[in-house]
Amino acid sequence: MNYSTPSGKAARAIRAILADRRMSIEALADGTGLSLSTLKRRLLGHSSFTIDELVVIAGYLKVSLLDVLTPISERRVVENAA
Repeated sequence: MNYSTPSGKAARAIRAILADRRMSIEALADGTGLSLSTLKRRLLGHSSFTIDELVVIAGYLKVSLLDVLTPISERRVVENAA
């Protein structure tokens, strides 16, 4: 999988969220209405996520779209200069 593509980064971010919550891919499929086979293909990098899928996933996980687009390890922390 190429983790440098937007879809690859999303796959890594979603996997991290699922792991953190101890949630299965099956539970994500059930909760979002996306098929298990589609989610597995996306998370393995065999095909890319659509924006609609990412919006549905973010909504189900109750996180921002940014959270599913960018792994937490790659986010920049902005510090106040004050």
